[in-house]
Amino acid sequence: MTNINSPFTIHHSLFAILLLSFALNLHALAAENLWEDEIFTAIFASRPPVELIEWTKDDIHPPLYYLIAGAFTRPTLLLGAVADHPTPASDWLWRFPSVMAAVLTVAVTYKLAFNLQRSAAITAALLLALAPIAVKYGQEARMHALFMFLSALATLLLFRALARPQQRLRWLAYALAITATLYTMYFGFLILAAHAGLILFTIYDLRFTTCPQGAFGSAPTRGIYAPRTRAKPPFGTHHAPRLFGFITSVVLTFVLYAPWWPVLFNILRKRAAIGAIEGGVGSPLAFVPGVIRALGPPPEPIAWGFLALFVVGVILLARRDWPIAAFAALWLALPVALPIVLGDPRALQFRYAFVLPVYLTVIAYATVRLSESANKWINELTRQAWRTEKQPLSSILYPLSSILQYFLWILATLSFIAVLGIYGQTKPDWRDAAAYLDEHTGPNDLILIGPLWDEGRFIDYYYRGQAPLLTPAALLTNIQERAESLRATGGRVWAVNRFGPAPSPAVKNIVFPGGVVVSEPQLAIYEPAVLTEAALDLARQAVGAAYPWAAEMEAQGVLNPDPRTAKAGALRALGDALVAASRPKEAIAPYQTAVDIFPGWVDGFVVLAETQEAVGNLPEAAEAYQQAVAYNLKWQGSAAVEAAALVKAGQWAEAVEKYHQIIEAK
Repeated sequence: MTNINSPFTIHHSLFAILLLSFALNLHALAAENLWEDEIFTAIFASRPPVELIEWTKDDIHPPLYYLIAGAFTRPTLLLGAVADHPTPASDWLWRFPSVMAAVLTVAVTYKLAFNLQRSAAITAALLLALAPIAVKYGQEARMHALFMFLSALATLLLFRALARPQQRLRWLAYALAITATLYTMYFGFLILAAHAGLILFTIYDLRFTTCPQGAFGSAPTRGIYAPRTRAKPPFGTHHAPRLFGFITSVVLTFVLYAPWWPVLFNILRKRAAIGAIEGGVGSPLAFVPGVIRALGPPPEPIAWGFLALFVVGVILLARRDWPIAAFAALWLALPVALPIVLGDPRALQFRYAFVLPVYLTVIAYATVRLSESANKWINELTRQAWRTEKQPLSSILYPLSSILQYFLWILATLSFIAVLGIYGQTKPDWRDAAAYLDEHTGPNDLILIGPLWDEGRFIDYYYRGQAPLLTPAALLTNIQERAESLRATGGRVWAVNRFGPAPSPAVKNIVFPGGVVVSEPQLAIYEPAVLTEAALDLARQAVGAAYPWAAEMEAQGVLNPDPRTAKAGALRALGDALVAASRPKEAIAPYQTAVDIFPGWVDGFVVLAETQEAVGNLPEAAEAYQQAVAYNLKWQGSAAVEAAALVKAGQWAEAVEKYHQIIEAK
């Protein structure tokens, strides 16, 4: 029988797992078009690096992933294959860096777990290769797979540096890796905090233990989990080099991060100003289970079973190396707790893929330890059965001695079934919807785009026809001229939405996978009043569809949109359409509702203020301007203080004029 712990078997097993990971992430990589944030990646990462960095200063993510994705794909830009004419091939190229990041994460996870226990290393690598959330992001043109890889790599490099703290190159490598995590996602600070916790736990533990090769060992088979003896060494004997190395690495990291500190501070200042009024992630009783479900695999009872194995693994590991056990617990607890503490409404549980390498390593350790204990018990019963000549019993017990393999296959099978569910998720089919419009629209037609979650930006990425894309407000701004032009050229008005507009003899709704709806005109309508009411009705329907659409998308598991953002955007579009139709008084209500739903929205307050001013409501206009300035850090200063004083004094006209100066100057 082959020894599963032999180097030959382990290396071949790892190679097979890496091939499996590569195949799973590569499977049908371009079968579906880019969607949602992936299109943002393709649009913005195609920009020159300097322009890209400037843009990301206002994004919710730092620039490193965009720079890497753009550098990988930029050679094809010379041929126009990506930016000008998106194809399945270009979609494949945008996603391929995430494939490589996911596969490399499997290899790093193997190294992380190897010194814990060889069988645990193979198990952890296999579970990560089959983890649904890892495959999901391994096939997505976003930064989550890269961040998962960099987080695992930084952790591995920290363990290596702690094993030999006198080797400065190891600390340098760690500093570069942790810097890369910070430039990829702001969650990188959670990784750094967990690492700092490991350092503190280790230093505390080393004050009461001795280890011939140091607390983190040096022999490959012992690594960071070297055995210890309880005896208090002289103060500073073991922990000083590690503490100095870690502090030096952190200082270097902060220096390398210097160009981005002002950006981060502005984000924190804004969150401090509007975070409390925007609300939070919801009840922890709902958010925490969401994290467990996201880490999976589904269905939910299986996900909770994996969490139970993690808890068991932490307990077993604590008996052997409590600093590592405490670090593993902190690794999971920090991401779960931080959004709740900060009240961040954009914290999405399914973006927690970066937790998986350590999470699954501990689960693998628990699996191996429990299986070994079960094997010992079964083998002992088998031996007793042979001694007492109870051969039928021994024949039943003997196959169970390979319980590790059985248990591992059960876990792997559950994960693989869940991965099939990832493949089965249907994404919004912007590519085919655009192709239909390319084929059926003419240059004299108009295409109305809905307001739910950037329909215009997404359809425009694939659409190559000549008919212009317009918002309802843009159509209504010059409705008389547009109606005359449509009549003269025989043009028609189409629409693209994420919801199905109400049935009408005038249009035929063509539904594409993922909920993209193209409304094809069946009747030519050229009366301005009729077109106006049709556009306003479409905007009103979008407002009513916002919450149901968001709930449906979340249930499908592909998107997790904030329903407030969706409805606020629809209300803003309705208000804009009413203003364009010369009905500004009617626009005030949707504008006000939008900022009530999503407070802290600067643009929402600005359009509300402008509309209040247009209808002569100067007190309300001044107050809305004041709110907009309060939530935009770039507009604050002495002029803002002066304007606020004018509002307090009831000098509405002067306050409004001062706010005009502030906004126009910035």
